Amino acid sequence: MPGQPVLVHSSPQGGTVHKFQVSGSRRFLGCYLGTCKFCENLEEATEILKSMEPS
Repeated sequence: MPGQPVLVHSSPQGGTVHKFQVSGSRRFLGCYLGTCKFCENLEEATEILKSMEPS
């Protein structure tokens, strides 16, 4: 059974990155205002989050 998502990053604008264990591999989910994207690593998820948030 997969583990629960773990919050690994939150931004001042309200974006989040969570870590998941999916099918034996670790995935990251970057989200901002209901728009989310699964990523292969933390760096990719952080960059996706930055691109979704206002500058």
